[in-house]
Amino acid sequence: MRINICKSILIANLESNEVRKIQYTGKSTYILSLPKKWINEMRLKAGDSVTIMREANHSLSIIPYSVRNPPSAETLSFISNEDGENTIKRKVISMYLKGFNIITLKSKTNRIYPMQREAVREVVRRNLVGTEIIAESSDIITLQVLSNLNELSIKTAVRRMFLIGSSMQKDSMVALFENNKDLAMTVIKSDDEVDRFSLYVLRNLVVATQNERILKEIGLKTPADCLSYNVAVKSIERIADHASGIAAKAIKIDGRLSKRLFDKIEEMSKLSLVILNDSVEAFLRKDYYLADGIVDKSTTIRTIEDEILEILESEKNSYSNLADVKLILEDIRRTAEYSSDIAEAALNQTIEEIIELK
Repeated sequence: MRINICKSILIANLESNEVRKIQYTGKSTYILSLPKKWINEMRLKAGDSVTIMREANHSLSIIPYSVRNPPSAETLSFISNEDGENTIKRKVISMYLKGFNIITLKSKTNRIYPMQREAVREVVRRNLVGTEIIAESSDIITLQVLSNLNELSIKTAVRRMFLIGSSMQKDSMVALFENNKDLAMTVIKSDDEVDRFSLYVLRNLVVATQNERILKEIGLKTPADCLSYNVAVKSIERIADHASGIAAKAIKIDGRLSKRLFDKIEEMSKLSLVILNDSVEAFLRKDYYLADGIVDKSTTIRTIEDEILEILESEKNSYSNLADVKLILEDIRRTAEYSSDIAEAALNQTIEEIIELK
């Protein structure tokens, strides 16, 4: 669902393209008419000023003043008595992703129940970066998004997601080897932090597709680049989910794995994290050649997985939770596969530059 938000905006932009002929008037003036539909959508009228910007590819961008200097976006949403915790959380997250800076929730019955109020507090605390409750009464709760791109760039947020996700997998492996249930629980809780940064990046990508100036400020060239970032963010978020899954299975496994078995699983895990690290670096640095080498490297994971399955077969009578161990292998393999998706996103971002160099 999240990736479709940015994608739908991009498609809408592409479908609105029109072909217009340049006209010549006087001795030195060229005139280009603007579509009436666009004028109405931008709420422009005769005499209003617009900014014409020349882009690096020699195209021209026509930007209304209201788009270059947008007002603080506000929205109001009503809560009914029947709205449960998850419904309210989804509603708040959707408005956050849409790019609203001030979000007001108002009860239809002049009373927000304690359970509903706690749901708002929890989603703000656990999921929304830089968001605070600035006003609260019996029937109204108002949230404000305080952070902006200057304080936390999307590249910094993506890198932060990667660091948390990779640390989660490392800690989950320690929890598995040491049968450390407390550490495993810590890993599971860390997943919320990755989700927070994920929503933050997706929110700013949506805003960037609607504002050319912000798109350039965050280092992207076209709205199509948003799709690549969506792939990277979604992949890292899933990797963190799998790390959390390893920790959850480690809690269920009674006793320790044999050193021979664990060493092989750790080898597989370390390789997946190397692939993840290189993929994120290739994506953020826009390194085509680094990304190209990663896609093939990820296939090595399956070879190690097959070797581990052979060890499991020889030791199957030693473990009562054999299925959970096999599922852990799948979690690690999925980390490598999602890393490969990030590498492919890096390839898609940089292919034009490679073609131009040649």
